[in-house]
Amino acid sequence: MKKFFTLIAVLSVTFSLFAQPEETSRKANSYQGKLSVSTISNYPVKVLIDGNNYNGRSNDDGLMINDIRAGYHSIKIYRQKKSKYVNDRWEKKNMQLIYEGNIYVKPRYHVDVTINRFGKAFIDERLMNDRYDDGGDDRENGGWDNNDNYNQQMSSRSFDQFKQVIRNESFDNTRLTLAKQTISSNYFSAAQVKEIVGLFSFENSKLDIAKYSYKYTLDKNNYFLLNDAFSYSSSKEELARYIQGYR
Repeated sequence: MKKFFTLIAVLSVTFSLFAQPEETSRKANSYQGKLSVSTISNYPVKVLIDGNNYNGRSNDDGLMINDIRAGYHSIKIYRQKKSKYVNDRWEKKNMQLIYEGNIYVKPRYHVDVTINRFGKAFIDERLMNDRYDDGGDDRENGGWDNNDNYNQQMSSRSFDQFKQVIRNESFDNTRLTLAKQTISSNYFSAAQVKEIVGLFSFENSKLDIAKYSYKYTLDKNNYFLLNDAFSYSSSKEELARYIQGYR
């Protein structure tokens, strides 16, 4: 009997040792987040996070850290003034600090930092729930995904920052580029989209951004609010046809 209990104890410890790494991994993942950095500048950027160096990141590639520890992180972003390296290294005299600050990453949140051409940082975040996908789109359920997780519209603070970034640009084409870049990775209400449309000067630009934003709007049933943003009936009719044919 004593040998039997000894065997049970040994087996219990063995199973515990096998299970522990998996359990530890799950706990570790629950306290991690994701951080991405991008810039609309044509120059490559250098990013320092908590003193760690991330070199040679271009605007096309950006920077993505998939398993960053939750909590505050110091971040510095430099722009390289010239397009070539010296001995495959950055020269200090060719680097310009364009952003410095502290970023708070919540557990299981993706924090995205976008630097505009004036060096101003636009920061937003998204919960990485079971339906989270960097390249996917789960907005088709009116804000709720299939796992009963609620997809929230952009916060008021972030939305005000976003609008100011758009206002800082003089040309509608540039505004369209910047707006679409942010819209494609966020959620909006119809009322917010109406405000975005109102930031554009030309009717064709308003119609363009209204069509583009429909996919990323939570309360699509309220899209009629945008009618007041257009000057011509033809624009309202074209948007209505677009919505009717949207799949």
